[in-house]
Amino acid sequence: MDLVHRIGYVALGVPDLDRAVDFYRRFIHLDVSERGAGMAFLTGGTEHHWLRLHQADQAGVIRIGYQVERGALDEITNRLDEQGVAWHEAGGLQSDRLRKAIRFRDPDGIEVELFDDMVSLPLAPPVNAVQMTQLLHAVWLSNNPTATGDFWGRVLNFQASDYIEDMGVFMRCGNKYHHSMAALRTGQSPGRLDHFCILVPEIDDVLRARNIAMAGGVKLRQDVIRHAASGSISTYLIEPNAGICVEFCVDHGQITDPTYEPRTLLASPATADIWQPFNFDTSSGAGEATAHTVDELTSAVANSIA
Repeated sequence: MDLVHRIGYVALGVPDLDRAVDFYRRFIHLDVSERGAGMAFLTGGTEHHWLRLHQADQAGVIRIGYQVERGALDEITNRLDEQGVAWHEAGGLQSDRLRKAIRFRDPDGIEVELFDDMVSLPLAPPVNAVQMTQLLHAVWLSNNPTATGDFWGRVLNFQASDYIEDMGVFMRCGNKYHHSMAALRTGQSPGRLDHFCILVPEIDDVLRARNIAMAGGVKLRQDVIRHAASGSISTYLIEPNAGICVEFCVDHGQITDPTYEPRTLLASPATADIWQPFNFDTSSGAGEATAHTVDELTSAVANSIA
């Protein structure tokens, strides 16, 4: 039984709200749906917001919101109580543009908001250079991705799609996309957002997003790559305001087979990008070098490109 349908929004703290809004409008191609004192809502669809930006002294993730299936909040709060996880009611049509919501923190300290409905806009924003389908997923850093995945499975009925050894877990919810959340092992502090992803309909949209960003001086963490786990083709823009990345991707797979079992993928650069060279020569006994944290894996991919 699915309890959560999709990711709804990401809330970020930024030190300069005007600068951040300008970045997300110019290079992430989102439109401002509403603006208030010290905050702004932005969207790429008819949903009121995919992104909330808050003026804050500390940059980084504030909260990640997910839309639940109708009537699922009662079951989820019962499970939170059974697990001894504190939660509180939240949301509000006037303040948050959400109807009914709760908030709690997951094992990595990420504040999660679950809501049953979001205000809809009468029209989607006009399409400029980059067409967008939906906000797809968020990925954050963890000291124990396996424990985080277990929590999201027990409490929210997320299902594991794939593992990268013991370095990371990708989990899906009701919309069946390969992952709506992922937790990756870090050697740094847990609970930091690594990136959020926007799904686009065509490879042309990925490349236009990339080229517009590069022409505007935005740096890439990874250029165009293809992930072994989801099959998606992606590019990662370094976001200078909240210290994260924004991914544009296409061809992100859905898992609809009820008999599907998660794979354990090798923690190597070729898993992060199947277009990278892979060492099949095991005659020396060395084989392909593997990473132990996402920091090492990201660095290895970047070094292989450089």
